[in-house]
Amino acid sequence: MATRFYFDIRNGEQLYADKQGIELRDEETAAHEAMQSLLSIAKENLPLDKHRLLAFEVRTDEGPLFQVSLSLGITRC
Repeated sequence: MATRFYFDIRNGEQLYADKQGIELRDEETAAHEAMQSLLSIAKENLPLDKHRLLAFEVRTDEGPLFQVSLSLGITRC
């Protein structure tokens, strides 16, 4: 039986709620989906001027489960 998982996107201080979600087999599949999607988003949104956190906060209708995150930025020497 599939469970509906929601992938809320955190971009720095901003949080964008996923209102639709997606039905997936289990939590492990949801974690894999979150990691793959986060890497794809990160490639398109590389920060050039400061560090920032990019994350998926994954939940079900029952509540929060876990966060998959990346810290992105450039440190100049």
